[in-house]
Amino acid sequence: MKRTLFWVAVIALLPLAAWAGMTAITDTELQDVKGQTGITIDMSVTMSAGDMAWEDKDGFTGAGATGAVILSGVTMPSVSLSGVIIDAGSTATTSYLQIDTGAGNLITGDFIINDLIIGDAIGATVESLGKFQISDTAISFGKIKISGH
Repeated sequence: MKRTLFWVAVIALLPLAAWAGMTAITDTELQDVKGQTGITIDMSVTMSAGDMAWEDKDGFTGAGATGAVILSGVTMPSVSLSGVIIDAGSTATTSYLQIDTGAGNLITGDFIINDLIIGDAIGATVESLGKFQISDTAISFGKIKISGH
């Protein structure tokens, strides 16, 4: 019985222990407390694809065989979001969503297609028409505001 009473007392006193480390702050200290809402996003994405292809199963008028356009060795620019802030706000007449992408570039790098192939099917190993590349891509935005009207 004494053991049961001991555990009941311990459980009853646990909430008091949680309050032991808390201290009150003054009105002056409370004035300096600022709350913020919104979302901050940090992410980085790098994309590549071995092959991208489009295949026409019935050919075109006058040519009954299939045909395909194959983009081989595709590399895309990287997308990097660091400290992007999404927030909502309003003025006297408009409510809006603001996306602040900061000062940096969102999309950087090269867009490359190593081989452009026109063949009779996906996976064709005929001669390449060459390489397509856009170098040193840099795209940035700044602030974007979205609102209804």
